[in-house]
Amino acid sequence: MSTSKSAYKITEPAEMTVKLPPLDRPPGCFLRDVVLPEYGMTNVADLARRLGVNRPNLVNVLAGTSAVSRELAYRLGALLNDHVADLLIAYQHAWDLQSEAPRREAVKAEVERVAAPAAD
Repeated sequence: MSTSKSAYKITEPAEMTVKLPPLDRPPGCFLRDVVLPEYGMTNVADLARRLGVNRPNLVNVLAGTSAVSRELAYRLGALLNDHVADLLIAYQHAWDLQSEAPRREAVKAEVERVAAPAAD
């Protein structure tokens, strides 16, 4: 039985997105306040041991002072569920864009943009 490659083709932009909650707190705080309690994971030392990560670094992430790295997201996905990794990566990316928006605008004001390429 052969399956067409088009069966796996993404045709709608909505198929490519991860639905995110409001970006009202850093990703690590969202992880601490929302995701981990759903899985009964409230002991940071136990969580760090299970994930094979340094406890002080995990504390910094959960306090919102350090970013959720892809490696940490992958480890959390392996421990809890793959969709957790996808959610955390998307949340961190969206948080970074939101947080860095003023800097992006400042840079755009400093740099003269080149003309767009001519259409063929």
